[in-house]
Amino acid sequence: MIKKTFWKPFWSYHIQGTEKWLERMANEGYTLSRIQPKLSRFTFIKEPSTHQTFNIAFDRTQHHTLPQALQEDDWEMIDQKRKWGVYGNSKQKDDVKTSMVRDQLMSRNSKIEMAWWIFFIYILFNLLLQTSLGLIIYFNEGTVNTTRVESPFWIVTYIVLAVQLVIIIIGVYSLVMLKKESRRLKNASTDNDITLQTRDKPKNTSTNKRHFYKFSWIYSPDKLESWLEEKEQLGWHLTYVYKSGLKFQFEKSEPKLYAYHVQFEPRSDSSAHSLYSEAGWECIYTTSFSWHHWSIWRQSYSKEAEKPNIHHDQASQKQEAMRIAKIHTWMYSPVILIFAFNFFSFMLPRALEEGYFSLSRIEQFNTVIFPLAMSIFLVSVARAWFYYFRVRNKQNQIE
Repeated sequence: MIKKTFWKPFWSYHIQGTEKWLERMANEGYTLSRIQPKLSRFTFIKEPSTHQTFNIAFDRTQHHTLPQALQEDDWEMIDQKRKWGVYGNSKQKDDVKTSMVRDQLMSRNSKIEMAWWIFFIYILFNLLLQTSLGLIIYFNEGTVNTTRVESPFWIVTYIVLAVQLVIIIIGVYSLVMLKKESRRLKNASTDNDITLQTRDKPKNTSTNKRHFYKFSWIYSPDKLESWLEEKEQLGWHLTYVYKSGLKFQFEKSEPKLYAYHVQFEPRSDSSAHSLYSEAGWECIYTTSFSWHHWSIWRQSYSKEAEKPNIHHDQASQKQEAMRIAKIHTWMYSPVILIFAFNFFSFMLPRALEEGYFSLSRIEQFNTVIFPLAMSIFLVSVARAWFYYFRVRNKQNQIE
């Protein structure tokens, strides 16, 4: 019995491509016998395959239960390893009527993408910090002398730099591939996906237009909702939100009553968006990030009618608020901890021992910028949690 093992690095970033590759191997007379997801290895036996179509599924529960509808469509398990499972179908792809649900897979990819973004936020902040330090050295009135001491341990420094460079390259590759994969999976999951952002940038021909900026509204979406509703009541109608989500364009009109809702999702949910649209809600803005998704919805109503609410129950809104608080906590906590360790372990003791003004300019800069950065991140996390507490208290009052 002839066996062949293939190594497919980053195969989970190309699920559909991996499935097509399995189909090609089946056409060449190879049968999949074993998968090793963590090692990125696929083992085949040289014998005609009974399967023509393949689906790869991700199941956190590791149960890999095959629904009755898929069984009736001739799907069967080929092999599974913990959370990953490979299913095969004896029919040609065009004859298959069902496919695996990709929700858990897309959620898993979103979490990986978020982890890489946290890593790059830290890298970016350090680069900005190093650039600032370099400028301080450059414009220093005194002469800065540097001396390179020969040592066999320089090889360790070079190895660490090389490893860091490889990690950064892998991170950039992962972000690009995950974004593309998210788009492919989303397009494959439904043929009727609605286009949320259909508004073109309006031409600035009217003199009755005004622009306002709202920074950091993602930490307090309820305050943005109230602000937009107040603008409508004052006769300023929202016509466009710029791609950054920070700049809002309004046009002077008659005062109207609008209910606004800022929606947060780990990923775009096309089925939920379709329900919102069918219920009369209009999407004004949506982000393009695949690892988290923000959208702004609105619906007009009259004085006689009750103010519409996009959530049918308060529990779902509370769950959404908790998700916002948790995701920003996970994003900023590593950066806060690293900066806090450096500041309280090295910078602050030195400043207290020798005095702030006796430190070099670089040390003075570090002593100021590190607590400032920690404060900004802490305030962001605190604002997200305050939003959750406001939603929770509102729900408790209703109950």
